[in-house]
Amino acid sequence: MKLALRRRTSTPLPGVTGVARVDRRTDQLLPRLRRGDIAVLDQVDLDRATADALVAAEVAGVVNASPCISGRYPTLGPEILVAAGIPVLDQAGTEVFGALKDGAKVRLDGEVLYAGEQAVAEGRPQTTESVAAQLLEAKAGLSAQLEAFAANTVEYMKQERTLLLDGVGVPEISTRL
Repeated sequence: MKLALRRRTSTPLPGVTGVARVDRRTDQLLPRLRRGDIAVLDQVDLDRATADALVAAEVAGVVNASPCISGRYPTLGPEILVAAGIPVLDQAGTEVFGALKDGAKVRLDGEVLYAGEQAVAEGRPQTTESVAAQLLEAKAGLSAQLEAFAANTVEYMKQERTLLLDGVGVPEISTRL
């Protein structure tokens, strides 16, 4: 008796696949990451230290519920990830935390994150060009933040002039300093 065996010749789906490591708190997520994982986090203005840790963990992709670059100031995290060839899905929304369980097998393809065949999150994929454009805008944002800080400091100094210059209002203390 001869048995006919069928071979599965399915073509691999596009994008990158891996195990989802999900946590809103980046400090708790980073130690759990392994090579090939897809990190799902929620960090506005992804910083350099976090990006370096993600690169060192050799993650297959990063999904950020918040914007990696908010525009308040330039941050180097997204640039580091994209330069390392790690796909980054930005502004995926906080709904991803309810739709995805830690340890689930996921696939990141362009602007969509899939769990099985179901799309669980959509966002904006980061590229070298998009990161460069956002960093340029963020430099203008930094200037606005510095101006606001300076104006706030001047206003505080005006309000507290007698305390700062004359010491009026400083309580007497019995402890010798």
